[in-house]
Amino acid sequence: MLQEYSISDLLAVPPQHIPYYAGTFEDTEDTDVEWPHRHSFYSLVWFTQGSGFYVIDFQEYVIKPNRIFIVNPKQVHNWDYSENSEGYILIVDTTLGTELSIDFQFPYIDLDNATKLFLEPVFKKLISEYEIHNEIRIDIQYLYKQIKLYAKENNTISVTANPIFEKFKLSILNNLSKNQSIEDYARKLAISADELNFLSKQISGVSAKQYSLNLKITEAKRLLIYSDQNINEISNQIGIEDSSYFARIFKKKTTLSPTNFSRKYRKHI
Repeated sequence: MLQEYSISDLLAVPPQHIPYYAGTFEDTEDTDVEWPHRHSFYSLVWFTQGSGFYVIDFQEYVIKPNRIFIVNPKQVHNWDYSENSEGYILIVDTTLGTELSIDFQFPYIDLDNATKLFLEPVFKKLISEYEIHNEIRIDIQYLYKQIKLYAKENNTISVTANPIFEKFKLSILNNLSKNQSIEDYARKLAISADELNFLSKQISGVSAKQYSLNLKITEAKRLLIYSDQNINEISNQIGIEDSSYFARIFKKKTTLSPTNFSRKYRKHI
């Protein structure tokens, strides 16, 4: 199974609740972690200098100056960056991130020069406030708000700006092995199934059921590549008891059977 790291793991400090961390890329200690891996928190990495690649959930993206990468909890990622890489890092724990509505539905954005000049002082202030142990959640919320506004103005892929939908997503990810209906999720969120479907279509472009299934299939991809579990075990792991049904759905979503998907991608890791 893939290793999942908390903020304290990444900062190499004793286990404790750390709600956030802000720093520069070059001054943040590069701790010994397994690659690829996933986080239990939100992370934002802004490269102001450097090159390389960043892989998020099986998609490879080029690292280049003024590109901000955004990784949500549970996403699998890997990277390989040049020694001259510089920039900024912000990590926020899941509870606070959900409270502040900082979930994104796209892996990166590219800043134009004007936006870079506007956002850089904001990030520097956030880091200085963090270093003197001041409360920075308002600064975090402001930074993400500005990034979301920029993304919308530049027609970037949709931005999640609804805390109810974020809770829906996290509920799926935290209960992947359970076969829950959309009515079950809606009941926990204190809304109707119709309201949840409306939110899902508005934010993700698909129904709540399809969104849930997409997250489960992504998890199945991770397990097929990075675990030794067989098809039956993986099917149960994502809450689908019938492995034959799982195989059919997987092929419909990916054009490959689970076995062929595993053969294709395992040779590359």
